[in-house]
Amino acid sequence: MFANPLFCVRRLLPLLAVVVCGCDNGNSPLESVDLPDADAGRQMYRDGILPSGEPMTAIVAGDVPILGTQFSCESCHGRSGMGAAEGKYIVPPIAGQFLFAPSPQPARPAYTQDSLARLLRDGETPSGRKLGELMPLYKLTDDEVAAMTVYLARLSSVSSPGVDDTVIRFAMVITDDVSAVEREAVLEVLNRFVEEKNRNTRLESERWDRGNTPASRLKTVHRDWELGEWELTGPSDSWNAQLEQRYADEPVFAMLGGLSNSSWQPISRFCERNEIPCLFPGTDLADPDEGDFYTLYYSRGLNLEADLIANHLGGQPVSNVIQVYCGASPAEAVARLRGLLENKGASVEEVVFDCGDELPGDLTARIETKSDTAVVMWLGRKHVDKIARLLPPGRVYFSSTLLGGELEGPILSTPGPAFVVHPFRLPGQVDPALRRFKVWAKTRGIELSAPRRQAEAFFACLALKDAIAHMGRFFVRDYVLDTLDHAQSLVAYLPFHARPTLGPQQRFLNKGGYILPIVNGNFVTDAAAWILP
Repeated sequence: MFANPLFCVRRLLPLLAVVVCGCDNGNSPLESVDLPDADAGRQMYRDGILPSGEPMTAIVAGDVPILGTQFSCESCHGRSGMGAAEGKYIVPPIAGQFLFAPSPQPARPAYTQDSLARLLRDGETPSGRKLGELMPLYKLTDDEVAAMTVYLARLSSVSSPGVDDTVIRFAMVITDDVSAVEREAVLEVLNRFVEEKNRNTRLESERWDRGNTPASRLKTVHRDWELGEWELTGPSDSWNAQLEQRYADEPVFAMLGGLSNSSWQPISRFCERNEIPCLFPGTDLADPDEGDFYTLYYSRGLNLEADLIANHLGGQPVSNVIQVYCGASPAEAVARLRGLLENKGASVEEVVFDCGDELPGDLTARIETKSDTAVVMWLGRKHVDKIARLLPPGRVYFSSTLLGGELEGPILSTPGPAFVVHPFRLPGQVDPALRRFKVWAKTRGIELSAPRRQAEAFFACLALKDAIAHMGRFFVRDYVLDTLDHAQSLVAYLPFHARPTLGPQQRFLNKGGYILPIVNGNFVTDAAAWILP
């Protein structure tokens, strides 16, 4: 799909892996060693931490001392160990089925524990070739090398759950606070994409590749996609049990998309525990934990808007801030903004009411009693239209996400300066990806009743399809995420979101936004500056 050099390198890696892997050479690195706990090697590989709890130490570029916590084995070789491309460098796969087998290019015998020790300590391969200066030289004991050997031997050694000889299974998680209209709109996009993908490759399972390479003598990598709908009901503290039961009944390879108007955290916790890729859920309440790996989000949603407001108020400080919101959805962003502002010495208070009720009668009076005040309206357009004219003079911020994201049509004028926090493309800006998606939907008779969520679901399908294609015959979950980490060209196909990027360990595509002034009820974009809070 994407004709660029990095794409070609990424497509080449699985083929190189097939060549390198070969057959069982009868020389397992585990045959002659006492097996240490594989978790010790995992900690070394992923985090750069020795079994003792101390950071690994190494020399790189000849004389530069580094710690394993600065960049670990995973940083270059990927969590899957399947290799990657970094600039002009190809980082080879080091998962056990490749490392502990002979390699024809560059030629070398299979690694053993002893030869792996020489590689890690001295940078020398079993064939006597010296590696480049980018490869760190580690100070490791024999026991530490043994722990790494055990972990690498098992790394990406079998296909992940959710795959068999004919099918690869995915699930879409939907919580019961999503409207029926939005739910059906997104499911129509996902189901149509999966149906067409399967139909377009329906004869692949009957075909054998032809050629003279080892890869050509293997059966095709084709698997039909199956997409299940996992609906979560009731309070969020019951979701984990529901997810675990669903997963026990039918394991899936990855989560595709998803929809929720509540915090995604319980679902991301499930994905982290089970090491399941959770690709681009439709949520404005990401709420990840530090160090999360398995969930890729479009943005931090309302929390990103809170950071943008705090950034703006930092440049134009006020003494008092009043946050107005209804329902549970904005609560986390409200708390986040309160903490950021109180740390800077501002006085912050909240006005909260039920979204089904009318606005509090004393709202304007409460705001009027404060001088040097900014008001943050975490409200949808229905409530904003009712309150905007009632506000006293003073600075006001509105949430673009809660207003609908696209900012279609004017907003009512306010007596004082007003701004909208907008972590999306600018209103009126050409969006080629959205045009492309609209054509795809129109030609299939799909009504766009939830355009942003439907377009995001379509992008999630494109991203997954690209990653699966690059995986080749190695159906390893971590390889999906490692592949997407280097798929920057994909973001050209993402509508709505401004300046998205993909990269290693980046779990949010959109990382910034705009603060747009509102003049005479219209959003002013002429001098809009991109802000990375």
